[in-house]
Amino acid sequence: MSSIGDTFRVKADGRRLGTVQDPGVFAEGAVWFGLEADAGEDERREGWRLTQLTARAESGDSLRVIKAPQLRQEQSDDSLRARAADVGRPFDIGAALAENPLLTDSRYRALAGSQFSMLTPENAFKPQFLHPRRGVYDFRDADLLVRFARANDMKVHAHTLVWHEALPTWMRENDDPEEVRRTMLRHIATVAGHFKGKVAEWDVVNEPMSDDEKSYTNGDRGLRSEQSPWFEAMGEEYIDEAFRAAHRADPKARLFLNEYGVEEEGERWDALYDLVERLKERGVPIDGVGFQNHEYAPGDRIDPETFRSHVRDLAELGIQARVSEMDVPIGEDEEDGQQTQADEMAGKLRVCLEEPNCTSFSTWGFTDRYGSTADTKIYPPRTADSLPWDAALRPKLAYERLLEAFDEA
Repeated sequence: MSSIGDTFRVKADGRRLGTVQDPGVFAEGAVWFGLEADAGEDERREGWRLTQLTARAESGDSLRVIKAPQLRQEQSDDSLRARAADVGRPFDIGAALAENPLLTDSRYRALAGSQFSMLTPENAFKPQFLHPRRGVYDFRDADLLVRFARANDMKVHAHTLVWHEALPTWMRENDDPEEVRRTMLRHIATVAGHFKGKVAEWDVVNEPMSDDEKSYTNGDRGLRSEQSPWFEAMGEEYIDEAFRAAHRADPKARLFLNEYGVEEEGERWDALYDLVERLKERGVPIDGVGFQNHEYAPGDRIDPETFRSHVRDLAELGIQARVSEMDVPIGEDEEDGQQTQADEMAGKLRVCLEEPNCTSFSTWGFTDRYGSTADTKIYPPRTADSLPWDAALRPKLAYERLLEAFDEA
């Protein structure tokens, strides 16, 4: 692969495969090499090592090895985190962060460390990456994010312990309910125990509500069943057990249930509220609910007052709330897209600042350069447009409106 001007050119075995516009990921003038191996059981026991790696510069160019960058970033009084510190109560502004651009993109690293008081690991804490094989854990990427947070006085909202997605294959292969239960409990004990005292909050259970309308009829409680190995093995009780196990492993951390689509009125929200009410009645140590606030299409736009009513409903149960993963793709077919994006984000932040049980506001990433809503199903791929900074890491209208929301609070 070569980077010429603003274009990637990709070849394999001498055959040109295509070109893709470079949004600036090589702007640092450095290339980072990494290795990942899916070793079999015998290889895992015996271990393996890389004995030689050769890199060659083109004629006339230079090549040098550089060290990992400094994690501590310069702070600014004119930032989102500075505004959050002046709210008058504990309140955090955050974003989902990925470990690779933290190492390779100095502008991304500077903004991440200076603008936010909380980070959510985008992928590094998910079981697929953290626990790839039975009894084998890889904490390296997750530990890097925690070190970055500590270097910049940021809290970590850890995501996630129990989910029906992002699971390694081996976690889905067992049909013995008791073994499935033991797997879940061991995973929670090991992972939450590893980070005990290093993270402030956990998404203990992620997205337990069903997408099947039939799950909300005939007395069903709306919980995801067939897709979840945890529900199939234990029923609703898996949620109780997961929260209790997380509390045992990390007693001082706040424990959240995280869900999408519950910002709006309807059966999904009603079922989630009923679930939280049942958990409280059973003495489950749940502290809060995360409202993801993914607004992927115009139909996903939710009146802030509807969101406010749900935050207040949780307050009556003694439950905290947070905006956990907000992003608002603009789309080519939406007029005044940046204005809509800014209105939606600022409106939800304003509710959080005005409701005492809302503890934080986080977006799912912060720059379109690495945004997860990039369209990769077309050629050439199109970068995302869903976050407060654009692909060139320039602040958009949404960023300005978030600052204003803090000033008006």
